[in-house]
Amino acid sequence: MKMNAVLFGGDARQLEISRILLQSGYRVWMVGFEKSEKVYGADHIQVSELKNIPIDLFILPVSGVKKGGEVEASYAGGPLVLTKEIAALLTETCMIISGIHTPELTNILKREICFLFDREDVAIHNSIPTAEGTLLLAMQHTPFTIHRSNVVVIGFGRVGLTTARLFRQAGAFVKTAVRETGKFARAVEMGLDPFYMEEINAYMEQADIIINTVPSLVITDEVIQHMNKTGLIIDLASLPGGTDFEAAKKAGVQAIHALSLPGKTAPQTAGKILGRVIVDAAREWKKERGL
Repeated sequence: MKMNAVLFGGDARQLEISRILLQSGYRVWMVGFEKSEKVYGADHIQVSELKNIPIDLFILPVSGVKKGGEVEASYAGGPLVLTKEIAALLTETCMIISGIHTPELTNILKREICFLFDREDVAIHNSIPTAEGTLLLAMQHTPFTIHRSNVVVIGFGRVGLTTARLFRQAGAFVKTAVRETGKFARAVEMGLDPFYMEEINAYMEQADIIINTVPSLVITDEVIQHMNKTGLIIDLASLPGGTDFEAAKKAGVQAIHALSLPGKTAPQTAGKILGRVIVDAAREWKKERGL
């Protein structure tokens, strides 16, 4: 018996996810894709039709659920909203998947949710298109080459590490801001130039490009005042980001909040990554529950 998967909103990544699900034997229903291409084998439906489907897998966009229950829906004919009425249709045997956690999501769905970006496999795979998209942005918004430019990467987690490596491979002089001794040692091993976060102000004046991956305020007004005013900030952290964007604007420093780069610069690859992980996660989830 085929399992029913519902994709509730999203962007071009969802088109690839739907193909992976279909290949894996799911029947796929897509809500909020009126303006997208038709994926062969998938059914495009309206919200009102959800009540007619026994849902086994309910997939929300990578960005989760925003204020008021609205979800990202790049191909929808209008706003797409996750309501408590829709939540009531999702039984205990239905697995719910979101990219990230948001307060609104857990308020509407008061139950277990699989957050893709909490998974190590997703975060590592997804760091590749994120780093490539960051490099593209840096090239588009600077009048100089990345080669021999001074780049500071703040945070040395999965995205920070991949991004620092890519910029170094492009010929940049890369410094990394870290908090832990282990990550300091790893950066040295990779041929990078690490420093501790407390020293950040001392490294700002010479930075041509600053890339933040930390999801808390680290590029403060004080940090910005130490920057070279021709420098570029690219903030990769999820909302609200790790940069005081208002302070950057007042100081005349260009700051870009680069959200969802994989979906914008490499949606096919990003969708394939997520699709494969979703299939594996759903199999694990159902096996654990004997379904």
